[in-house]
Amino acid sequence: MSKVFRIDPDRPSAEVINLAATVLRDGGIVVFPTETVYGIGASAHSCFGPNEIFEIKVRPLDKPLPWLIEDDDALLDKYGVDVPEYAHNLAKAFWPGALTLVVKASDVVGKDFRATDDTVALRSPDHEVVMELIQASGGPIIATSANTSGVPAPSSFAEVEERIIAAADVSLDGGETEHKQASSVVDCTGEKPVVLREGAIPADAIMQAASGGA
Repeated sequence: MSKVFRIDPDRPSAEVINLAATVLRDGGIVVFPTETVYGIGASAHSCFGPNEIFEIKVRPLDKPLPWLIEDDDALLDKYGVDVPEYAHNLAKAFWPGALTLVVKASDVVGKDFRATDDTVALRSPDHEVVMELIQASGGPIIATSANTSGVPAPSSFAEVEERIIAAADVSLDGGETEHKQASSVVDCTGEKPVVLREGAIPADAIMQAASGGA
């Protein structure tokens, strides 16, 4: 059974953050709030995390796990290659925030952490808990919504399935999320952006920002 900790989403306890970060560094699984929905994640440096998360979610192996990273559009060129200018425009406009950008993966992204088409999905969440977890654990977190595949993503800790909490090593209860819906996802591997999923950020706002508009 995992340990559940109530945490202030705006002023998280350093002790709880450090505990959860230690779990991540040790290859464990953590459930945590974001501004969109609750996530379940592992360190991007973990050898076990991806497989465990796939098993917990009953998630198809051909659906890769997004990376949660710090708020710096330059990281697009660290974890991605041949990243188009419009992807940087989108990151500058909406990061930190509810926008996931799919780019061609660089060599920094291990084969087990990328999609079958050699891409990686990147997002910088606008949430203090996640940002502090990334910094305290020493790097990106691979994460997806904390639910069984096919079940609605939880927008509050109360909605997280008991079996998900039981399967995680640590769970952070931050109450309700801000947006209560998943991030928007944009394919940035071609000449023009393609909105794969319209979530918290409207498609028209995405396309305007991609072209350099405010």
